[in-house]
Amino acid sequence: MSIINLDEIWKFINGDFNNLDEDSKKENTSKVRQIAATTGAIACAIPNVPFADFFIITPIQALMVRAIGNIYGYKLNESTATEILTVIGGGWLGQQTLLAAFRIGLPGAGGLVGSIFVYGWTYGMGKAAEVYFASNMTASKEDLKKARESGAQEGAAAYKQDEELRKRIKGMQSQGFTKEQVIYALWNVAKNDGEPYRKAEMEYTRLVSDQ
Repeated sequence: MSIINLDEIWKFINGDFNNLDEDSKKENTSKVRQIAATTGAIACAIPNVPFADFFIITPIQALMVRAIGNIYGYKLNESTATEILTVIGGGWLGQQTLLAAFRIGLPGAGGLVGSIFVYGWTYGMGKAAEVYFASNMTASKEDLKKARESGAQEGAAAYKQDEELRKRIKGMQSQGFTKEQVIYALWNVAKNDGEPYRKAEMEYTRLVSDQ
């Protein structure tokens, strides 16, 4: 995978989302979660630097919090975002230690196991951030915990599914399949199918750009 440019997150931090309805806010928040979770998973794959995650992944998650906050009308600076990250994180420092243990104690785990963990964890933090800001920062600890845990499971499952799709795309590409043929094989939509094809093409582009 190639590292996603964090400029994408900055677009959400600096953008104007005041006129969005709730569904559009959720859609944009989902995009932010995907960007941050993927970038964090890539950062986790840096070999032989167990505690680099603390200095790399936490700032990525703080940017995610700023972006989601802005979508919901809250302009946050770096310091405030980090404080909110602690509020919604529910023991995120302990999870950093757990991740480091994965990478120290399990040979080879830093790549796949650690990446799945970080993707799910970051995705779950993004879910909790959405609940937090959507509630005007009044969500209870229990609500945040539920969002974080369900989001982590959802994110880990999505990561595994994405990896499988990437393998299938690579296999088809090696056999000479065109983009349109791959999209039809995986999503069963053709180029003249309009909006369904556009959405499938966006998903294809996301998966290919992360390789």
